[in-house]
Amino acid sequence: MNMVSHLNYVKIATEKRLHKLQHIMKDKGLDFIILFEGDPIACKTALTKHFNIVLVAHDSIDVIADPSLYHEAVSESPWNVVLVENFTLEELAGRIMNILREYRAGKRPTIGINKAWGRTKLAFLYADLIDKLRLQGVEVVDATGVLVEVFDKPLEEELPIIRWVSDAASRALESVEEALGPGMREYEVAAIADKVLDENGIVDRWFTTIVASGPRAATSHARTSTRRISPGDPVVVDLGPMWMGYDGCVAYTFIAGQNRYWHRVLEDVVEAIKAGLEQAKPGIPVRILDEVPRKHLQSRGYPDYPHLTGHPVGGFYKPVIADFIGYRLELGMVFAYEPAVYLPGKGGVRIEPHILVTSQGYRVLTEYHRRLFS
Repeated sequence: MNMVSHLNYVKIATEKRLHKLQHIMKDKGLDFIILFEGDPIACKTALTKHFNIVLVAHDSIDVIADPSLYHEAVSESPWNVVLVENFTLEELAGRIMNILREYRAGKRPTIGINKAWGRTKLAFLYADLIDKLRLQGVEVVDATGVLVEVFDKPLEEELPIIRWVSDAASRALESVEEALGPGMREYEVAAIADKVLDENGIVDRWFTTIVASGPRAATSHARTSTRRISPGDPVVVDLGPMWMGYDGCVAYTFIAGQNRYWHRVLEDVVEAIKAGLEQAKPGIPVRILDEVPRKHLQSRGYPDYPHLTGHPVGGFYKPVIADFIGYRLELGMVFAYEPAVYLPGKGGVRIEPHILVTSQGYRVLTEYHRRLFS
């Protein structure tokens, strides 16, 4: 792990993206784009995770921070950092309006917002801020399409970061495999995985580590509990490592001891993933990677799973692996692929590797999963 190198990769990629973003903003008549904490795109743009709001103009960036974040933001971000001492709606709106008025010199500003943040939730304060800006004459529009055009998939410079996140998640799964056994509690398993991620420099999470065992594994995204794992239980371990807005959701299902039935289900899920990935190459319609594993599992008598078959890795917008998606796979896209089986009252199996689309087809980035596809 070389944190300095990774930070340099982020800076290089951000500079390239900002040049493109600001050019498109001019073409679209957007004076500003406003991004909020919790948005991976905002973190990449701010070049720090210590911020509340990022305000992007045609030729400048303002990073807005409350007192608890300000000093770290100043030390990390190369942009202009604005301190808001009294972090209330009135004070925040006033500071932002001052920036907008100074830039637009009396003209009505147009500001774009990101309406597609994945699983991140918008805080009430920021929702009220958008309404207040409208009331003060700011035109607020949806800038998601602009951001998708710029942050659709990783640049070449960002692939080492994604590989690093994938490697750390693989090491965490390896540690779980070595320690897991009947009698352990779910939270103890989660602690093992989290410790390895932390030791690899990834201390942030896109979501809290999930460990769901036995019948609880039938819930697609259960919360870790104090349940004690029984012999033969399926144990779903789902990790959400994140660094500087680069997320890497990874999952595997372990069997605690011997259980022929769950081992067979596990093999069926692996075969479904293989069948889907046989289609993975540049130019293939994304929906096919959703349809193939679903049909494969249904042909073996399993119920359909209630979630996407895959989603982007790295905090980008594409590819979303679902039957309603109309675009095609592109070279350099990276996604988490997660066909699954859930049997209410019994348990479930979910396996989720990271997949990079290459000129030859695909490459499995998570070392732990590669043995499944050899």
